[in-house]
Amino acid sequence: VVARDRLVVVVPPDHLWVRRRPPAVDELASTPLVTREAGSGTRDTLDAALADHPRAAPLLELGSSAAILTAVAAGMGPAVLSTLAVDSAAATGAVQVVDVPGLVVERELRAVWRPPRPTPPANDLVRIAGSSHGRS
Repeated sequence: VVARDRLVVVVPPDHLWVRRRPPAVDELASTPLVTREAGSGTRDTLDAALADHPRAAPLLELGSSAAILTAVAAGMGPAVLSTLAVDSAAATGAVQVVDVPGLVVERELRAVWRPPRPTPPANDLVRIAGSSHGRS
């Protein structure tokens, strides 16, 4: 484990969820979202977090967080993405982070390599990544 990450709900700045109370978890689950493609870590983590709720089909599936942020900022709809991916867009006001009461979606980010063992530069990279992201 080199870092911990949290997924958050992001919407366009003029979205209904910014203007009124935030959605409940079941409302989020039943809302068509702009999502990552099936099989991505972000999508798998979101699917697991909402597994106990009836789900809407995705509004749109895209292959990168950058593409999703662009779609959200353009008003396509809400999404759930990593704070690592949304922090700069949220800081500029391009998207708004919406807290959903009762929804905490966290995951561990891991370094993975093929056997037999990582090279010394790979070890250095893992050490640097772990120390710069406040691994706990």
